[in-house]
Amino acid sequence: MIRLRVAAAAALVLAAALLTSAPAEAADTTVTVNLAERGKVPTRAGAGFLYGLTQNGAGPADSLLQPLRPTLFRGGGARIAGHGWLGDGYTAGNGYRVRLNSALDQARRVTAAPYDATYHLLVSDVWGADTEQPANTVYPCDNGDCSNWRTFVNRLVTDVRASGLRVRYDIWNEPEGTGFWPRGVNSPQYYQMWNTAVNEIRRLDPSAVIVGPSYGGYNRTWLGDWLTRTKADGTLPNVLNWHFSGDPVADANDAAGLLSARSIPAMPFTMDEYLFSQQQNPGYLAWYLDRLAVSSVTAAAHAIWSDCCVAGTLDSVLTPDQQPTGQYWVYRAYAQMTGTLVTTTNGNGVAVAAAVDQAQGRAVALLGNNAGQTGRTTVTINGLSSTPWLVNNGAVRVRVERIPHQSPLSGPIVVSDQNVTVSGGAVTVPVTHLSGTDAYTVTLTPGGPGGPGGGTVIVDANATGTGTNQFQYGADWGVTTGVADMYAGTANWSHVAGATATFRFTGTQVALRAVRDVDQGRMTVAVDGGAPQTVDDYAASRNASGVVWTSPVLANAAHTLTIVNTGQRNPSSTGINIALDRADVTTAPAQPPATITVDGNSTGTGPNQFSYSSGWGLTTGVPDMYAGTANWSYTAGSTATLAFNGTRVALHAVRDVDQQIIAVSVDGGTETMVDDYSPARNASGVVWTSPVLPNGAHTLRVRVTGNRNASSSGFNAALDSADITTG
Repeated sequence: MIRLRVAAAAALVLAAALLTSAPAEAADTTVTVNLAERGKVPTRAGAGFLYGLTQNGAGPADSLLQPLRPTLFRGGGARIAGHGWLGDGYTAGNGYRVRLNSALDQARRVTAAPYDATYHLLVSDVWGADTEQPANTVYPCDNGDCSNWRTFVNRLVTDVRASGLRVRYDIWNEPEGTGFWPRGVNSPQYYQMWNTAVNEIRRLDPSAVIVGPSYGGYNRTWLGDWLTRTKADGTLPNVLNWHFSGDPVADANDAAGLLSARSIPAMPFTMDEYLFSQQQNPGYLAWYLDRLAVSSVTAAAHAIWSDCCVAGTLDSVLTPDQQPTGQYWVYRAYAQMTGTLVTTTNGNGVAVAAAVDQAQGRAVALLGNNAGQTGRTTVTINGLSSTPWLVNNGAVRVRVERIPHQSPLSGPIVVSDQNVTVSGGAVTVPVTHLSGTDAYTVTLTPGGPGGPGGGTVIVDANATGTGTNQFQYGADWGVTTGVADMYAGTANWSHVAGATATFRFTGTQVALRAVRDVDQGRMTVAVDGGAPQTVDDYAASRNASGVVWTSPVLANAAHTLTIVNTGQRNPSSTGINIALDRADVTTAPAQPPATITVDGNSTGTGPNQFSYSSGWGLTTGVPDMYAGTANWSYTAGSTATLAFNGTRVALHAVRDVDQQIIAVSVDGGTETMVDDYSPARNASGVVWTSPVLPNGAHTLRVRVTGNRNASSSGFNAALDSADITTG
């Protein structure tokens, strides 16, 4: 981790070190996406979390968690006061109960609809092995005595079965001679512990799913020896699990070879922890998710380093006050890779995974890198001749979004959003990595009717209200959530004749998506009070999210779509249901406010330039900062100003253990004190955002106060960049 120093001499040494050790800007590279070569249905293998929920499982809120479409959770009450079975004197007291109750509360929420996720119960954490056990701990099967361990497993399985919940038993966490299991990796005592647990679980619940061995990293020697021994003992798990693969594709392929060499039938692979602390940034996370998407790993959980174990932040994927971070938006993009995976090829350090989904009207590609590099990546998207529904007037809409390493982050930053002409069944999209920790998404939707310049806005039918791009429902409508094959998982429905819904929008065309199925009826649709048109939603096979009606091209203005359940049906239909999914609104070309990013080392006295007083230094080659530069000062009273034209400015600066308090103001107004101390480094996050300003010339001023948080070890202030909103 790079730190800016207090002393001038130390700062010069650091600058030299950074210049010699930081990676150079990567050479341009190319990745490809072939929409014509389809693969498996996306499994969302990486959408799992270790101890990401609150103690009772209620947090984070559904509004934050559901969009990530999580598939795996893992817990067992680690670090909850009482120390589990161990803390109760090796019996089932309050310490045991509070840990098990926490795990069951979490499992109760996430294994039910709409999540339908898997829950791995960490047996060793309920027992008390969470690295806080005392030195005199009596571990399972010490001195060959497994009786108390057997009693514990019996009680645990009995209590889980009484709850009516289905969990998977992850018997012992990282048993390689660490603080979790100090009795030695693959030692005779370990196998006594393992075999006792497996046999007792299966005696009490023959259908139980057992996970193991949960080594702290992929080690083929350990794993091979373990498979040989547990096969001989008849205690193989149902799921083979390890943590922290360097590359999940390579390690899963190797694990499959280990099974085959021992004539062990194939079994699912999971990784219940991935990403070391320094890897938890959008760029690396996206790279890892891309590799998981094409691997044979079936599920994996984001590791926890800073928020153990009941903070409910998905291990800093959310802030302590439940705001999204950059990592959150990577998971959100990953969840939108629906439909079918397509073939991709990676570039130098850059991985890409992509999926195409005609029902959702989109193709999504996620780009990440594992080298902390900057530079340009060319994304070539082939096979558009296989997706004619994406191409309109020879163009496809291409939206590029940047996900920076920021906490909090209100949403991805739109880099470009425009129609691109298709040539030879392909489009080429340039992506410039401004920081080595950035992730990017490239989303393709149908091209606008007027060719380059138009766009499409997708509105879920459950986006309700009386404003623009909102549905409004009269009496006799209901809503169902958690519908897997519908947009955002929601269906707004009616089976009463005369039930009316309206949709208000601004644009040039609207396409309505609704369920077609064996029990659907007929509805009428009308725009702006015009003649109603009848739409028959009956179909012999279900299509929950297809376009059932498209309006003619309209004037670019506000419009109202009216939908009425007629109470009539096709003679072949068994019902008169109407179920709305979403509306796709075509918008006219617009010029939204743009964002200009100005590096802190773009200096001068003109617009969009920083000017520094005495007392400031410069370090280059810092890989986790914009353009690799840090402008820093530890001199009280030093100032930096930024002249800019626009309506808002956001300041990016280093937050770290040695940073001080800076004072920020605009146009000579009241200063705001910004504390840049943080126990964990974030070199490029937004530390302050101005209010909306009159569109014109302004000046941002930063003053080094010489004050610091009591927890800070230094008086450094380090500026990274500024984002200027224009127009």
